[in-house]
This record gives sequence, C-alpha cells and structure tokens, in this order.
Amino acid sequence: MAHFHLRFIINELTEEEIEALKNDDAIISKMILTPDDYQFFHYRKGDSIEVQTAHGYRLWCCIEDLEIVASHERIILIFTLRQLPAH
Repeated sequence: MAHFHLRFIINELTEEEIEALKNDDAIISKMILTPDDYQFFHYRKGDSIEVQTAHGYRLWCCIEDLEIVASHERIILIFTLRQLPAH
C-alpha cells in the first residue's frame, strides 16, 4: 500500500484566538476523532497543522505540546499551538 499524506484543518477558531496566534501567543485547541480516524492522523509535538476561523481565514501553526486522551469510542487530541514563523 502506498503512503499518502492527509491534512486536517482545526477549524472554528475564534478571531480572538487567531489574533493571539498572530501576537506569538500560544492557544489550546482540541480535535475529537473516532479510533478508526485516528489511524490516519498521527500528530506529534513539533508537527505543523493548519487552523481556520469560521470565516475561512487560515494560519499555519506548530504543535508545541500534545496530549492524547483515548477511550473505545473516541480519541481526544489536545493541542498547544503557536503560529509558525514566516519564511
């Protein structure tokens, strides 16, 4: 089976959270997945992930910290995010 890259966007961030990221502050966000979906999404500390507001504004972030809470029905990923520096 060939390897492929899936990209997931953390959405529904508030404008205040986006402003905090732009000001180089860290924010905390979460993602809830089924155990089957979790097989495709393996994030680690240091990975990049895209965030989005309800209005479609997007921003790339770095995962500074990650906590994983698992049960039989769902996997909760709790991210500490900071905006990636501009290249």
